[in-house]
Amino acid sequence: MDNKTNKENVRLVKVILESGFASRRNCEKAIMSGRVRVNNQVILDPAYRVKESDSVSIDRNIIERQTKRYMALYKPLGVVSTTKYLPGRRIITEFFKGIKERLFYAGRLDSESRGIMIITNDGEFANIITHPSYEILKVYDVTVNGKIDSEALLNASKGITIKNVTYSPFKFKILSKGRVQSKIRLTINEGKNREIRKIFDYLGYKVIDLERISVGCVSKYDDVSGTLEAGHIRDLTKKEIEFFFKQKDKKLKEIESLFSNNIIENDEEFNEEDFLKESEKEIKKEEKKQHDKSKWAKAKPKKKRLSTKKSSTKKVTAKKTSSVKEKKLKTAKKPVSNKKSLKKNTKTSNKRGK
Repeated sequence: MDNKTNKENVRLVKVILESGFASRRNCEKAIMSGRVRVNNQVILDPAYRVKESDSVSIDRNIIERQTKRYMALYKPLGVVSTTKYLPGRRIITEFFKGIKERLFYAGRLDSESRGIMIITNDGEFANIITHPSYEILKVYDVTVNGKIDSEALLNASKGITIKNVTYSPFKFKILSKGRVQSKIRLTINEGKNREIRKIFDYLGYKVIDLERISVGCVSKYDDVSGTLEAGHIRDLTKKEIEFFFKQKDKKLKEIESLFSNNIIENDEEFNEEDFLKESEKEIKKEEKKQHDKSKWAKAKPKKKRLSTKKSSTKKVTAKKTSSVKEKKLKTAKKPVSNKKSLKKNTKTSNKRGK
């Protein structure tokens, strides 16, 4: 099977997952247990490639293949960007009524923000929009309190780090500047969590209103369908869909050109003898270096043992005791010599008396 046909075909797991049968794990279990058939043949491989013309069934029930849908939704304030049920909260699935396909969003907006969201059931298309490497530009209108400092915003637009998180450079245009509030139009190519709010909070401003005007070429204002109002959804045009896929093709061409520039073509023939000679020379040089190092290497000085304070105090006390003992012995020896001298004097006096 060629690469082109392999890319066009879809994995069996994805077909069942898009039908809304179950989660990915349960879909894989259903395939490996022999419940899934393709053209009335049991398939046990979840990565099996399925054509558009193939019929897929689970437990003998044929699955209706989903058509690819590409839509734009204007999310109003207070709506959470999720497809999961949240008690007491509004979610974006309430705007999908009447649509059979299982849709999801490509690039979220927080509940306090409003604006354009891309809705699709094509994972590849969603990846093009959300991944920063494709550089899909998103335009926002931001209203903040107070008079904006243009110099501080200019420095932040060159790239800023807040709490060990780096934010890439962005473009801006000040639409209005007043004492009470200011309005700025920002253009960014990434969508980190609450990025714009964190940047303005770091600069000392509070975001009053945040509206996403456009994602790529999909804008709130359209010449054909007019302005997209809050809570409304529309299908993307062919031109809009082609725009995003062209961005992917450009990126692939850039990668291919990088690899092609790094390729070096050598016209000279490879000589094995020359290669071996050069390698032997290099080995000899390394051996000489090692020998020179061992010859002239200096011996490491022996570490002197540090005497503790206790041992030094013990030595001092020992010296003191020895000196005291010597003094006592000297004093003891002195009277002995006096006694001997007295005995000698008595003897001499006795002799003289006789």
